[in-house]
Amino acid sequence: MALEENNLRVVHFSLDFSDRTGYKESCSATVGFMRATRKMQSQDRATASAGLASRQRQILDDLCKEYQRQLSDVLRHRELVKGSVYGLKTRCGNPTCHCAKPDGGLHAAIVLSWSEAGRTRIRSLAVGDQARIRSLAENYRHFRQCRVALAKLHRQILAAMDRLEQALRLPPPPPASVSDRRRR
Repeated sequence: MALEENNLRVVHFSLDFSDRTGYKESCSATVGFMRATRKMQSQDRATASAGLASRQRQILDDLCKEYQRQLSDVLRHRELVKGSVYGLKTRCGNPTCHCAKPDGGLHAAIVLSWSEAGRTRIRSLAVGDQARIRSLAENYRHFRQCRVALAKLHRQILAAMDRLEQALRLPPPPPASVSDRRRR
């Protein structure tokens, strides 16, 4: 028989609840196997949990470093201008101007375009301000990209913290025995 080959003792025990519920059932099981299996499962869970917690700490550390790098990029900007700088060619509306003729050239202007209160605004830029405003608009674009990256990193950090909590959390303690409760 398989049980005799493994030198495991078969123990018969009874679950007797007849005094309260009228239920009685007998069970046979290899107690040594049950204890060994439970101990191995606990050790496996502890080892896996420690490995998972270590990995989550490493992920959190990497995410925090990237967060700090992105935050440094945001903080380096001193001035921003919302909008885009681009060239625009239009007709001026004067009927005697060369742009009003069918083969006449259009007027070129470098403009700043931005949205405000749900409407697009456009402002012509002076020749001396074009490079500076273009740089400030690029700063704004970079600032917004860093903001999006920080928000994404923040969500990833929170998810990693949740996974770390799961890896570190212990199960609740077993209920107190009847004799422990009577002592109180």
